[in-house]
Amino acid sequence: MCNVKRLLALLCIVALLVTGLCACAQKPADSQKDSAVKTEEPAADNDSKAEGDKTDETPSGQTVMVGSEGSISADEFGYEATPARKYTIAVVVKSAAIPVWESHIVAAKKAGSELGVEILDYSPSKADNVEEQKRILEDLITTGVDAVILAPANTEAVKGPVQDLIDAGIPVIYDNTMGPSDVDYLTYVGVDNAEVGRMIAEEMAAKIDYKGKVLVMEGVPGQATSDVRTKAAMDVFASYPDITVESGVTSWQTDEGRKLAEDYITKWGNELKAIVAVGGNQAEGAVEAVKAAGMQGEILVSGFDVQEPQYLAVANGDEIFTVSQGVYQQSYLSVVAAIRALNGESVPRQINCPITIVDKDNLDSMDERPAALQNR
Repeated sequence: MCNVKRLLALLCIVALLVTGLCACAQKPADSQKDSAVKTEEPAADNDSKAEGDKTDETPSGQTVMVGSEGSISADEFGYEATPARKYTIAVVVKSAAIPVWESHIVAAKKAGSELGVEILDYSPSKADNVEEQKRILEDLITTGVDAVILAPANTEAVKGPVQDLIDAGIPVIYDNTMGPSDVDYLTYVGVDNAEVGRMIAEEMAAKIDYKGKVLVMEGVPGQATSDVRTKAAMDVFASYPDITVESGVTSWQTDEGRKLAEDYITKWGNELKAIVAVGGNQAEGAVEAVKAAGMQGEILVSGFDVQEPQYLAVANGDEIFTVSQGVYQQSYLSVVAAIRALNGESVPRQINCPITIVDKDNLDSMDERPAALQNR
């Protein structure tokens, strides 16, 4: 009997040992199972984050803020861009009341429609109002736009708000008017303004046989378009010994152009052979002054841009020629540049648009009035 009891006790001890060993063997398996679940959870989080990023980030994950050094022609740059998502781009011009800026807005909206981005346009209620344009730019920092295309009322005066936009991660494209050299904007889309001034002066100098007195009507001092074009034109005229040249400010306005022309008609009389405009609508004011003085044909007038006033003036023979600065290309390609930068694609620092002397022979093909641009 005692032997049986001992045998039963021994069997109980063995059973307890076997049970303990099985339990210990299962714990590592359970631990491994728990560990595998934990490593899967972060992977799921990363996948979820990546899906969210697809709506918020460009393919490269980095908006390009500053263009690469160098320049390229409009045709080389190209007119295609595919937005990675629906971008909102603000276009801020100097004045919607001046025809050329209306054409800029038309071309930008055409680009937006064709390329699939939203275009919001802004302009001061009064032409070239610096303080109002500064407020517009300041407000855009919190509006939620992805990029800003800017034609500055005064390059230096609006530099502060431009830098604030850039600091907020919003790329700025300068349309028509080059930005300051000490600001890291994306790109300038426009003409070589020095070349514009030279072309105007050379064309008019030839038409007056390189002799006589010439008035150069500049726009707004402090705007690069006015300053650079005026200096280049003055330098060319001054290089011809039989030409006397002076310049005067018109703020791009027709009335100011008429007053300045009247002053110089009084000052120089029939010695005044030509009046040239480096932009704006001042040439049309000069045409009025020349007509009022009965000196049509004696004083040659050149305009700038191919908007309604210049188109009619050239067609009627009141202006001997005008100048196309590629308004359509400037505004359309500014939108293209913005899209590519927001996608993370490289953009050159300068995109050069074509400059064309326009007279009766090529007037229709160079029409830049808003309706004509809508149909391009």
